[in-house]
Amino acid sequence: MSPSEAAQAIWKAGVAAVDSSRLIHGAVSRDATGIEICGERFEWNSIGRVIVVGAGKAGAGMAAGVEEVLGDKWVDDKVEGWINVPADCVRPLRRIRFHAARPAGLNEPTEEGVIGSRQILELVESLSENDLCLVLISGGGSALLPLPIEGVSLADKLAVTRKLSRSGATIQELNAVRKRLSAIKGGGLHRAARAGTMRTLIISDVIGDPLDVIASGPTVCDEG
Repeated sequence: MSPSEAAQAIWKAGVAAVDSSRLIHGAVSRDATGIEICGERFEWNSIGRVIVVGAGKAGAGMAAGVEEVLGDKWVDDKVEGWINVPADCVRPLRRIRFHAARPAGLNEPTEEGVIGSRQILELVESLSENDLCLVLISGGGSALLPLPIEGVSLADKLAVTRKLSRSGATIQELNAVRKRLSAIKGGGLHRAARAGTMRTLIISDVIGDPLDVIASGPTVCDEG
């Protein structure tokens, strides 16, 4: 194998190792009587609905992985979902819907993203005590999950974040502002959920993996 071929093989192996669907297969499993999420088990007979929501550039692969792991029977019987993704990631799944929250290549929030975020909030607000909510979060989630608080327009929020970016703000500083202007970030999604159980699976794109910073922490208490 030439040095060039070896380099390509190493690169391909690295990409495969962090494939979003593959990571889900490593975190979620199921059998005839229940589902296991990162070692925590839930019995099918104690679960009403399984609602899958989230946002991120890896959201399509993560959601596809969830459906693959659960299998057609349990997906059809239990699962409903909505994931905000870039437009070039939209494809059909059995029960989880992908929503084009922004055009491919544009890392800024859009009105379509706001529409999708409202749908996500409505879905988690419809849950009951015996339902399980699985949240899938990955890089790019801040731009894909916009929902400004009352009194702040999307244009206002965009202007603030653009000014911060042009001034050299770090991702931690940007997201600290974003979540304070958002009804869904900074733990807003968690607060809105009526599910008896919520679990979040996160693929980090931030050095150090601060959970309140990744996608501005929609299911994590605001730590600054």
